[in-house]
Amino acid sequence: MKISKEVRIGVLVTFSILIFFLGFNFLKKASFISKEKEYYSFYSNVDGLMKSANVMVMGMTVGHVADMKLVPGKGVQVTLQINKDVELTEGTVASLESPDLLGAKVISLILGPGPGLLPAGATIPANNAGGVVNNVTNELTPRLKELRGTIGRFDTTLSSVNAVVGAQNQKELAEALHALNNSAKNIELLTATLSKESTEITAILNNARSFTASLASQNDTIKLLLANANKLMRQLGNSPVEKTVTELQSTIVQVKEVMAKINKGEGSLGLLVNDKELYRNLNASLHSLDSLMTDIKAHPTRYINVTVFGSKKKS
Repeated sequence: MKISKEVRIGVLVTFSILIFFLGFNFLKKASFISKEKEYYSFYSNVDGLMKSANVMVMGMTVGHVADMKLVPGKGVQVTLQINKDVELTEGTVASLESPDLLGAKVISLILGPGPGLLPAGATIPANNAGGVVNNVTNELTPRLKELRGTIGRFDTTLSSVNAVVGAQNQKELAEALHALNNSAKNIELLTATLSKESTEITAILNNARSFTASLASQNDTIKLLLANANKLMRQLGNSPVEKTVTELQSTIVQVKEVMAKINKGEGSLGLLVNDKELYRNLNASLHSLDSLMTDIKAHPTRYINVTVFGSKKKS
């Protein structure tokens, strides 16, 4: 039997339409073999939720979003298709969440305590959890407010510091830092010098230790000297110092009186000191006496005549 060309074309078109329909529904996660149960939830905002988005229970995919439409007075109606072998207990909540930072939304079913089961076509209470991004944002928002306050206080503090540390103060601070740097260099130079002179310093310290040791060895002698000095001080303290000073003052007064008389020319010594003529006569007499003694030494026979018995007198 010969099949006409038109029949072959019709069969091919029908088969193509069937394949397209099956593929389209497969991509939408629909199935003709096993019918899925439908549930509904209403949300005030489904930003980021798309058709065919996953419906999950405890992190496992159990269905998908089949449809979304706007219902006046109720919000956005989301149709959920759940695998028929998944049983939802009463009290289950459909939470709209963001499982990652990319912003894609999923619906996570939080199973209720029961004890009954939700029939197909039931409305599941909705909850907008916000997801990871919103949670992070909610956590960071108070911290950002605190950070803004801290930055504001820090800015105020910097303004106060800038007001206090003016141009003149900054110049003086720079000079102080420069002086401190020079002091540090001087200390470093002094340290290097002391390091070079460490041998001499060690010798000085050794000498000091030796001197201290010598003093320690002469401790008894030092104690004896101190005892003698103490004894001498006691003797001086017990001596009639006041009487001695009084007598000394009296003697000084007498000496002053004698000197006054001498200056006035009273007495022999006063005459001798003040009479210039007597002084010249006495000086001339001493000079004559000195000449006489010189002549006696040169010609003793002129002044001394020695006669020997039996000799004749010289004519």
